[in-house]
Amino acid sequence: MSDHTAPIPLFVDVDGTLTRADISLESFVRIGRSGLLAFMALIVWLLRGRAIAKTMAARRDRVDVSALPYRLEVLNLIESAKADGRPVILASASHWRNIRRVAEHLELSEPILATRGRRNLKGAAKLEAIRQRTGGQGEFDYVGDSRADRCIWREARQSWSVGDIPPGTAVERLGAHPIGFARAAMRAMRPHQWSKNLLVLVPLITSGLLVKPSAVLTGLMAAVLMSLIASAIYLVNDLFDMDADRLHRTKRYRPLAAGDLSIPAAIGLSLFLGTAGMVGGWLLGGWSLLLWLLVYVAITTLYSIRLKSVMVADAIVLAALYTIRILIGSVAIGVSLSFWLLLFSVFLFLSLAYLKRYIEMRDAISPDRLLSGRGYVGQDLDVVMMSGIASGMVAILVLALFAHDPETVRHYAVPELLWLLCLPLLYWINRLWMMARRGEVDGDPVAFAVRDGRSIAVGAIMTAIFLAALYGTVPDMLVAGG
Repeated sequence: MSDHTAPIPLFVDVDGTLTRADISLESFVRIGRSGLLAFMALIVWLLRGRAIAKTMAARRDRVDVSALPYRLEVLNLIESAKADGRPVILASASHWRNIRRVAEHLELSEPILATRGRRNLKGAAKLEAIRQRTGGQGEFDYVGDSRADRCIWREARQSWSVGDIPPGTAVERLGAHPIGFARAAMRAMRPHQWSKNLLVLVPLITSGLLVKPSAVLTGLMAAVLMSLIASAIYLVNDLFDMDADRLHRTKRYRPLAAGDLSIPAAIGLSLFLGTAGMVGGWLLGGWSLLLWLLVYVAITTLYSIRLKSVMVADAIVLAALYTIRILIGSVAIGVSLSFWLLLFSVFLFLSLAYLKRYIEMRDAISPDRLLSGRGYVGQDLDVVMMSGIASGMVAILVLALFAHDPETVRHYAVPELLWLLCLPLLYWINRLWMMARRGEVDGDPVAFAVRDGRSIAVGAIMTAIFLAALYGTVPDMLVAGG
């Protein structure tokens, strides 16, 4: 067959094109989070050069290519080329070990082009490799996604891009427009979760400072700062959890797991939000508030790196993190918390932490196996449910003991009303667990509660009862606001 009749090869970039992921960067993340020594080794590799780092990472970290977020439009292009008898060649800056696994997974028989040794196959280096494969003057088609591909697009017979199209080029868009950084970043920040940071306002209610505008403003500002810090931590958590999220029925659509938000962008955004929250905390409440914010970040980071995979301990840490939000609220407005409130919050949020884990286990794709990134198997589902319900009942018991405490009687105008708090709470906890058992609660139960009409009604009733017990009547401002 002459050169004129030879089928034109299709070269396909991998990172950001065939998959929405960056295989090398994800390997760096997995290695870096595995321990301090591994992190230090990664730094040394990167100082020696990207190609060396990719080689060392590929030797240590085996990528699960079956779980990568592949682009359907590129897979369709590959299948069309194969059906026409054209060779399809993966050309990537990732290490050849990983790209070979991708090629085998997609049943591509052509030899790959990828980073080897000290040669990082990107941009001009990739174009040179393509020229060598096509004999220098041979025609080829290419699909890529970034500015580094411009030199290749200029020489390709036909070019496609799944990313932004450079102006003045004859590159055809393949698939839908990217969702954009702003939209992906906002989704990754999880604004729907910010409502749980309203827990910092609990000390406002229990201390009776809800009627003091300056205290309310300070509490609200603390809630905003907590939301910034929480979003920074969500980004780090999603970065560490990408592999586990891709095996989950709903979490696989998170921006990092789905490849809609790049790893460098997520790290930069996390650093910005975290710094803004810390500086704001120092300005708002001085060193004491900053210290508690740092404690929250430290525990959350430890949870993301290690404790979330430790059975039972993960639920206890989650409960502690909810309670720390209340502590931060008390420090912000300068009031102390009672032993009863702390004990009540620990058991209440322990119940909700178990409920969160129950929902994850219920929705797992392979419930009989150890949940990826977790310390539970499917058989633990009933035990987790019983532990969660029991913790909720203990929280109600603590609330009843609080209402009976002689010290409590001296601080409330009508302390007998505090007993009534147990009834709506009993209803709410049992209802939430029953709905979860039926599959009617998805994701975080706290986030669900703030969107659920009956949960909001229960919260309003309990707040009204508490204020009536504290003041002898519900303040006019609360009645007018309702």
